[in-house]
Amino acid sequence: MSWIEQDDEATKNLPPVISVMSINEPAMKAVQNLNANITFGASALTRVQEEAIATAVAAANRCRY
Repeated sequence: MSWIEQDDEATKNLPPVISVMSINEPAMKAVQNLNANITFGASALTRVQEEAIATAVAAANRCRY
């Protein structure tokens, strides 16, 4: 939770690393779109396969997200 007042209703389904940008909604939307396109953009893999790879990489890096 950040010390900046944010709209909890608008950010309740977002990860904290994105929701802290709620003070600047255009920037928050731009980061969300960039993340979605880079992480799950045009690929020969299915979304499930991409998520499995992301999970394995996060676990290998001991990332809590």
